[in-house]
Amino acid sequence: KSAATLPLLMSSPSPSTRVASGYSAQLSQPNTPPDDFFDKFPPTWNAPKHFVSRHIFQICCFIFTWRSDLHWLHELLKEGNAWEDLHSRYLTQLNQVSTVQGLVLATAAVFMSSNPPLAKDVDYISNASYACLAESLIFSLFGLLFQLKVSASGIVFQQRSAAKIIIERRWRIFWHLLGLVVPIIIFTISVVLLLIAIVLTGFASHSETVRIYLSVTFAFLATCHLVSILGSPFYHHFSNLWVHILRTESGDKPQEEGGA
Repeated sequence: KSAATLPLLMSSPSPSTRVASGYSAQLSQPNTPPDDFFDKFPPTWNAPKHFVSRHIFQICCFIFTWRSDLHWLHELLKEGNAWEDLHSRYLTQLNQVSTVQGLVLATAAVFMSSNPPLAKDVDYISNASYACLAESLIFSLFGLLFQLKVSASGIVFQQRSAAKIIIERRWRIFWHLLGLVVPIIIFTISVVLLLIAIVLTGFASHSETVRIYLSVTFAFLATCHLVSILGSPFYHHFSNLWVHILRTESGDKPQEEGGA
């Protein structure tokens, strides 16, 4: 009898073992919100009742979402793992921006540390050009630092647990979006300053050939950029927004999408 009950005694865990295994299993489960986290519109995302706060809220919504409220953002985030996917795509694009930012930094540094081979034709160490190059260098340096900071913290804010904290307050989502867009703004400023330095250098040249070549080059690049914008969703959304505003101001009834 004792020999028959020995395997049962050996296979049954002790109470302390069961508690320890249950505790470890609880720790192994990820601390994530339920799947229906974004199903209901967060009450904190409604516009505030105060007149000034409500208009500031609408301005922030228009700046970040091109709409007067956050319902569109909620519809976007509630689909599947949209929060994680969008942040993952953003971090991927940010890594590419960091690569280009490094090229802008290197270009500005080379121009600032070298003398022009043809000072009469292309003088990029003049006061205006040098100032733009210096500003582009500074913005590029701090842009890389901001991009590194956002990339390092991206592991945290792309989790749904971070989203739960962000939507607890009305203004946190705007601070979060602003933190995401700051590296892009700094990158854009650095590129624009570098282009301004090139334009000032070219049009301040004493050579007619340099000015003609620069004008033709920028005209061609501007045309290509305009053509690329015409086919983008941003242009269509922007044009539809202006058409809606003009029709509203003129008193015409907006035409429905399914209309003739």
